[in-house]
Amino acid sequence: MSKETLAAVSTALKVDSNRTETGLLPLFERLGWGEIKRKAGHGGKVEGFEERVPPGEDILSALGKQWWDMEPTPIDEASVRALSLLSKRPHSKQAFASEIALDPKELTRTLEYGEQARYLGHFNSLEGEEVIWTPLYWAYNTESVQQFLQKQNDSGMQAIGRLAEELSKYPGKPRETIDPPKAKILGSGIWWGFFPTGIVTDRQKKTHEYVFASTPQFEADPKSDIFEKARMIVSCLRHGQYSAEVTQIRYPSLLLQKMRTNQMKPHSYADVQYAILVLNGVVKLEPTSQWYGSSWRVVFIETPENELAADMAAQMIRGDTPLATTTEEAEARKVLTQGIYNYSAEQRKIKGASSIAATDEFERLVENVGKLQK
Repeated sequence: MSKETLAAVSTALKVDSNRTETGLLPLFERLGWGEIKRKAGHGGKVEGFEERVPPGEDILSALGKQWWDMEPTPIDEASVRALSLLSKRPHSKQAFASEIALDPKELTRTLEYGEQARYLGHFNSLEGEEVIWTPLYWAYNTESVQQFLQKQNDSGMQAIGRLAEELSKYPGKPRETIDPPKAKILGSGIWWGFFPTGIVTDRQKKTHEYVFASTPQFEADPKSDIFEKARMIVSCLRHGQYSAEVTQIRYPSLLLQKMRTNQMKPHSYADVQYAILVLNGVVKLEPTSQWYGSSWRVVFIETPENELAADMAAQMIRGDTPLATTTEEAEARKVLTQGIYNYSAEQRKIKGASSIAATDEFERLVENVGKLQK
């Protein structure tokens, strides 16, 4: 990458380019994630950077070790443990203090830092009890979620946590397959926006609901939420797994891989199963004829956003926690690698920029230039 490209990436990620050169690149170099290219005879000024960033899982592991080696303070450590704890469910302040195991002074400072940086929050329940939670989760419906949580007693919150854990291990679970005793808390959680759902409508106009655990949301604009596209992809695959009219999907991970590489066989039910993906620009359908009649071929639309959404969908299907990101970050990654990352524990695949270029936008640009010339 040239220095200009580094500056472009920094701008996209809202990081000062000087900070990139003096802070981030040396860190990347120490971690073995790249090599700084310096101009000879010019005071060692940065000329470019050769990037070797690993898959996401390895990034988190390396940064975690780096952070631990820096000997974090009790409050630093407590903040990380608090986020891990509260990502499962909110806790009463008393239960939170017991789990974190801090003295009152350190607990107060941890909560103050968390509130100032907006990664911890609190509210009073209907019983007047103080409840601690993290606004980094369920950010779209903060008020609604708070109202929902306020109506739960401590055992109710534990039930929410157990259900969230179940859904995180099996994202996109069909609503009708969830145990009836959990129906009340599930229904109210869906209503308040606590548990996001994906909906697929079949030929008989019957809706099928696929439920997900709450995921970290760092972007307030739903149009920029890669998680939403990932949930759509998983919902469509789960629909084929549980409610397909002809043949049911046995291996959703394998089918997702075939979707991304355009190796899916034409199918007469594709226009129903993947309708929401067509509407949201993830795939397109091409009509084709087979021996049994008309069918559709599914074609994956390669964009940075769709590729990252598919990466997250693959992580969800495996039962892993997907990495948070936004459209802006996806664009930055495209610039960073002249392609995109496929974050997978098994492989890392980089595609050339030409194969993922936004061709529609480019064609419109050429068309507009032609009009100006006329």
